[in-house]
Amino acid sequence: MNETTFKINGFHCEACVKLSTLKIKKISYVTEVTIQPDGASKVCASRVIARDEISEALDGLGYTVTSI
Repeated sequence: MNETTFKINGFHCEACVKLSTLKIKKISYVTEVTIQPDGASKVCASRVIARDEISEALDGLGYTVTSI
């Protein structure tokens, strides 16, 4: 199992967290997504998930993804 940690910037409410979680779960082989209201995030998958893939999944939502 591969674990990727990162930070998502631009959240305003709990709905932002829920929407981001749903979008990231659509990435192939992602098994678990944990996102805190402050943007601290963790993705578990059966392969390495690149930060660019996460950014692409959130494209158009107004959030930015940075390393922790």
